[in-house]
Amino acid sequence: MSNRTDEQPQITLARDPFSTALRDLHKNPAAIKGQTRIDVADDYGNLTTWNLDLFRDHKGVTVLVQVVGLDGIPARFVIPPSVSEAIARHRSGLNTKARKRTGRLVAAKRRAEGLPVGNPEALAAARKEAAANRRVVQSRRKR
Repeated sequence: MSNRTDEQPQITLARDPFSTALRDLHKNPAAIKGQTRIDVADDYGNLTTWNLDLFRDHKGVTVLVQVVGLDGIPARFVIPPSVSEAIARHRSGLNTKARKRTGRLVAAKRRAEGLPVGNPEALAAARKEAAANRRVVQSRRKR
């Protein structure tokens, strides 16, 4: 038996993308971390647990997702900043579409009821101001 004190124990770090990203983001002092856990139940009462770790740094927002379902085997993946930014853009666009659709429905309902839509005085003032601005721009072009 050999008793060597000069040998350092071998430490093997996980090399999967999730573990690597998590280590790198934890080491980054400029990264801001947010964390949440969501338990989603299906119609039969079976739970799926979602653990989300969000890190914001100079590159953007990186999302680390861990999902544990009925089988108990976790799935782990990394959503890079470019993808999380695309998700945010699409969500913003969907919110805009939903607001426009609701506005059109409300306006159509008011018209059907014979009620005025919007503020006629403010609309007239805005149109008058826009016409005045167009005249100023046209007069400057003629110079």
